[in-house]
Amino acid sequence: MKKTLTALFTLVVAFSAHASDFREGEHYQVLKPELQFDAPKEVSKIYSVNCPFCYKYETAVVPNMVKNLPEGAGYDGYHITTKTPLGLEKSQVLAVAQVMGNDKGYKAAKMDYYKHFHDDKARFADGAEAIAFGLKSAGISKADFDAQVNTPEVGQLLTKWDQGVEIAKIQGIPALVVNGKYLITTAKIRSMTMLDEMVAELMAAE
Repeated sequence: MKKTLTALFTLVVAFSAHASDFREGEHYQVLKPELQFDAPKEVSKIYSVNCPFCYKYETAVVPNMVKNLPEGAGYDGYHITTKTPLGLEKSQVLAVAQVMGNDKGYKAAKMDYYKHFHDDKARFADGAEAIAFGLKSAGISKADFDAQVNTPEVGQLLTKWDQGVEIAKIQGIPALVVNGKYLITTAKIRSMTMLDEMVAELMAAE
């Protein structure tokens, strides 16, 4: 994974693959049917705020990738609950923010969780502290959180995100999945242009 990050962020090699160069089993793989999920015309990033590589992707890769998505394509982040520490509690805060339609709060809590864990090297004493921290960042009251966290809508969103748990075991996270079917082999990415072209090709493969 460190080699992948070096290739992605230094971009020292002037290399741009063409669509015909992308091969199944080398540049991407087709997920087994039981791991595929319903996400047409979408790039799904499976991630955790506890993952250092996810943090680097969040700042250095995802913004440019989203900017260059094919017309009509979307992007979504699947924050898995299983990566410690306190992955469930952090996911709950993020899910409540999304269900409440608080996109600004979702992004603020996500980035503050990243910074707290990776930049500040800080750790929460328990789940309650992790939730309180995220709610403050998101601008959500504890009362609103308590009213939402056990609703079917939040439960369904957490279940949706955790579709990525088994996929994460294949090559780690972040994992980029196109159309809920094609898992990009991040170790093969050599430039943002290559990633954009691969996404476009896989998006059109359906």
